[in-house]
Amino acid sequence: MNTIITSRQAILDACRTLALEQGLHAINVRAVAAACGIAVGSVYNYFPSKADLIAATIQDVWQHIFQFSKIAPRASFAELIGEIYREALLGTQQYPGFFSAHSVSFASAEKSKGRQVMEDYFAQMRAGLLQALNNDPAVADGVFDESFSREAFVDFVFSHFVSLLMKQAGSCETLLEVIRRILYTV
Repeated sequence: MNTIITSRQAILDACRTLALEQGLHAINVRAVAAACGIAVGSVYNYFPSKADLIAATIQDVWQHIFQFSKIAPRASFAELIGEIYREALLGTQQYPGFFSAHSVSFASAEKSKGRQVMEDYFAQMRAGLLQALNNDPAVADGVFDESFSREAFVDFVFSHFVSLLMKQAGSCETLLEVIRRILYTV
């Protein structure tokens, strides 16, 4: 086997390709090493265990599905949610069953690691959405107060957003209408 050195990202790219073509269950150290043309030990230099490899792959797929950088920076919060939903829906079509498969891709002793990766990425996404909400100048005055915070609103939007993605709903128009009615009219 060729023992050329490769990068962490090249290994993750190979993992993402395996996930696209065969699903997350196909990811293991030997298959990834073969896909990269490297020795198994080279994979272990970057990922100490299969669980670490799968966790990093799941995070990489999340980042690939939810690409905030593709979204127009001046979009309103509602427009941002609509654009991200369209991008994410395309991502879920590229990675069929990803939302349900990644939770079962870990051995039972490693499930907490998988959940932690997902929760960490979700926290990053919620923080990005909160920042977008805070930057939206069109939000009506008086919408938020102590009993209805921006953070609670973002959590509400995000949980419904993910639910719609899991169902692979063709659009999130009802959610967008709720957002518009809450944020832009008082």
